[in-house]
Amino acid sequence: MPPSPNDVIWSDRCRQALSRYIEPLARSVAALLVRPRTNQPLNELLDKAVATLTNPPVIDRRIRDLPESSRKLLALIGLSHQPRWKVEHLLTLLAALGYAEGFAPVQSALEAGLLFPVLTTDQQVESFTAVATAEIFTHPAVATRACGVSLDLPDLAKEEQPALHAIRTADGLDWPLRLAAVWQQVQAAPIRLTQANLLFKKDLHRLQADDVLSTPPMDLALCLPDVGVLALLWAAKCGLLTEHNGELSAATFPTTWEQGILAVLIELVAALPRIDNWNPLLGYNPTETGLSPTPTAGLLIFLLLAAAHPDRWVVPTDLARWLWDHHDLWTGSLPPSAVTDQGTEWVQAYLLGIAFPLQLIEVAENRVRLTRFGRHVFAGAPAPLDPPSFPQTLFVQPNAEILVYRQGLNPAVIATLSRFARWKGLGPACTLELSAEQTYRALESGMTLPMMSQTLTQYSTRPVPPAVIDLLQRWASKRERITVFSSAVLVEFTSSTELDQAINRGIVALRLTDRIGMTASGGEPGLAQLRLLANRDYEAKPQRCVTVDEDGVTLSVDAAAADLLLDVEIGRFASPLPPAPPTARRYRLDPDLLRRAAESLSLAEIDAWFTDRTGQPLSPAGRLFLLGPQLSPPISARLTVIRFPTPELTDGVLQWPDTRRLIRERLGPTAVVVELENMELLRKVLSDIGIAMV
Repeated sequence: MPPSPNDVIWSDRCRQALSRYIEPLARSVAALLVRPRTNQPLNELLDKAVATLTNPPVIDRRIRDLPESSRKLLALIGLSHQPRWKVEHLLTLLAALGYAEGFAPVQSALEAGLLFPVLTTDQQVESFTAVATAEIFTHPAVATRACGVSLDLPDLAKEEQPALHAIRTADGLDWPLRLAAVWQQVQAAPIRLTQANLLFKKDLHRLQADDVLSTPPMDLALCLPDVGVLALLWAAKCGLLTEHNGELSAATFPTTWEQGILAVLIELVAALPRIDNWNPLLGYNPTETGLSPTPTAGLLIFLLLAAAHPDRWVVPTDLARWLWDHHDLWTGSLPPSAVTDQGTEWVQAYLLGIAFPLQLIEVAENRVRLTRFGRHVFAGAPAPLDPPSFPQTLFVQPNAEILVYRQGLNPAVIATLSRFARWKGLGPACTLELSAEQTYRALESGMTLPMMSQTLTQYSTRPVPPAVIDLLQRWASKRERITVFSSAVLVEFTSSTELDQAINRGIVALRLTDRIGMTASGGEPGLAQLRLLANRDYEAKPQRCVTVDEDGVTLSVDAAAADLLLDVEIGRFASPLPPAPPTARRYRLDPDLLRRAAESLSLAEIDAWFTDRTGQPLSPAGRLFLLGPQLSPPISARLTVIRFPTPELTDGVLQWPDTRRLIRERLGPTAVVVELENMELLRKVLSDIGIAMV
């Protein structure tokens, strides 16, 4: 049987890692895998070693040859469905199982060629101790063979059985829907990350305030803190988002979304150990020091449920008590209030907020157990059948809103609808909205108008209103009317009147703005007929061409030094003013525009633009508009100002304890502020030393 595409990808990664080992180490590792009888060329030996990784009988023997702790290490990786792990997380898991041996189990698996380090570009490996704090990965074929190794976890199930009518199971759609919604958020405006790979405040607030992402989940599922941030982190680890140069942008939906709900849920489960900086009780917690316990504690919860009798139920308190006794890192991260219940609230939040919506557990009263799907994922049970399909599941309304019933939803439909319709609500009946912006994004991604119409017609319970089809056609035709020029020369005129004259004389043919024109062919116009003030090199640094008036809000543009980009740039922060004199270009800083710009730009970036264009950062008045609403409100108070005849006398009043305690603050060389209730007492104290206050 030929290897699967996934096996080929991982085999290539293993081969690349082996090629980074120095030759003695590479031969040593490959020899343990292949057991060669002769001294072979290194490349041939490495190729045979990688081929061995997909040979089940040989891998079974190599796993049996490992120490017990290393076998359980590979079993943990296999049961997590995530081939790539941080070494520190794996050591934490082994310690919870009673193997506090440090790096030794990982090193044994690395030396046996069953684990490989995640290496940076051009990094060479001389010994495995150099990767003790890095990340490692294994071939999925190896991880699968290791799943049969027993972890010797206790059976925490109770014999008491809840009433059958009380058993509740989720439909598994809640998290795919939220990930689709956050995918749309990032598609509309990519999210930038700090150098520490954390979210900027404006993006954090944007995710926290999003109504769709914050929609309460279905049925018994718990509404977790910072659910929008969790959806973003999860989407990034699942391949829905890509990161490049510190920016998250929307990717195409993975092919697993075409394979049914169970394939997508397994992919989400596999991404869970990769999510750091999030906690079921605290939410997004980037200030948390040390290693996040969420990936390891979450996996141990699932493995404890898998170790329980399949027909019996487990109480969350027992899960929390086991973690409390065995997972030191998790115990240390809990808030002080968790001491009273030994972390039961954390476990319940994880079970109801993560496991239940993923269809991994079913809930009855105060007990939980793995579903058939959960036992397939974590206990190797046969896979359940995909749920039945109901193709007609949506209803398109004349106002361009779409009502979708969850019973007929599946990941493929979610992915397709997400490309051209915006999610508005996630409930028993989800709602979407057709909009021009989302239609344009769909067209830019390669989707066509017939594909959109066909999707709506195929899944709709009723004929799609003609007005909606007409609306999509008008939006699509607007985009199709866009003309692309491979090159262009833009001419900026000092006024719209001059542009009109140039069009009448045939110098330019296309009006781009009220003062900018371009020839019809995109070629160079007859410049001999124009009086040129300046040429611009747009690859050079922007020139200073704006003056800030004394009021701090009025901006005057030097037309001779300005370039074509200035109008677009300055329009992000200021509104145009009537010209005075008629040829002048003036703007006024607008508080609403500044705050809107701050949603996509940091204050440092805004300051950089003002420094480039005006020679100084954003004015104090501009900072008042931008930062004032975010700071503590000003305090008003009725105070009295007292002015002394000399600065020396003022210094003495502020130094003498009897008078210093009565002074609120100093305003200047000779002026101080006193609260009304202290006036008479200050007058008396000064009178006692011979100073009469007027």
